[in-house]
Amino acid sequence: MKPASTTRILGTATVAALLAIASAPSLAGNYAEGDPRPVPLVSSTTRAEVTADAQQWLKSAPTQGYTAGYASQAAVVSANSRAAVAADTRLWIQSGLAALQNGEAGADTTRPAYRQAMAEYTKLRASPAYGALVDQLASQQAAAQSRATVR
Repeated sequence: MKPASTTRILGTATVAALLAIASAPSLAGNYAEGDPRPVPLVSSTTRAEVTADAQQWLKSAPTQGYTAGYASQAAVVSANSRAAVAADTRLWIQSGLAALQNGEAGADTTRPAYRQAMAEYTKLRASPAYGALVDQLASQQAAAQSRATVR
C-alpha cells in the first residue's frame, strides 16, 4: 500500500495534467472568433451613392431635438471677466468648498460640512466684499497688462 502523501502527489499531478490537456486548444493560437486584428470591410457602394443617400435622408430627417411645434431657445451665455472668475475661485477656496470637493468623499451635498461651506460661499458671494475683490483683481490685471505692454 502506498503512503497517503504519495497518493496525494499523484492525484495532484493527474489533475494538473488533465487541466493542461483541456486548455491546450485555447493556447494553440487559432483565435478565429476572438481575433483582435481588424478585417478590412469591402463595400460595393460608391462615395457618390453614399453622399446622395445621405442628402436624401436629410430631406426627411427629424430635427435635432426640436419638433416643428417648438421653437428652439437661444443659448444664454454668461461672459465673466478674468477678475470675476478669479474672485469667485478665491471665495470658493475661502468658504471651504474646494477642500471638501477634493476630499475623499467628494462633493457630498448631504454632509453637514458641505452644507455649511455652501452657505458660507453663498454669503461671501452675495456680500459687497465680492464686488470689491473683483475690482481689486481687475485693477491688478490692468496694471500687470500695462507693465507688459510698456516693455
